[in-house]
Amino acid sequence: DFAMEQAHNPVGRAASVIFPFRVDAIETADRYELFAELPGFTKNDITVAYEGESRLTIRAERQEPETEDVRFICRERRTGTFERSFEIDGIEKSNVSVSFENGILHVVLPKVHDDANKTVFDID
Repeated sequence: DFAMEQAHNPVGRAASVIFPFRVDAIETADRYELFAELPGFTKNDITVAYEGESRLTIRAERQEPETEDVRFICRERRTGTFERSFEIDGIEKSNVSVSFENGILHVVLPKVHDDANKTVFDID
């Protein structure tokens, strides 16, 4: 099963104010897929980790730029660590794939087949 930190996400367009970056999540019969908008980052700035039994965390970090002898007239770009977590269980962790292209992080999380968790016992 899949759950965001805000179940059923009622905030709609306000998500960009509440969350540090936007994520679309889809489910098919055999996998979940996440698409995270991370413009301005490189793949070396991003960490994707499965923590514990079911928590997937996407973390991106933007360093404070060198600003000696500079006075900002306008400063809107944020720096620091940006993180989103999702509760997703029933995943084949060894087959997860992650790619990053044109500012979009794509995470594919194959579901465990029902038979993989099934144990049939012989009856004596």
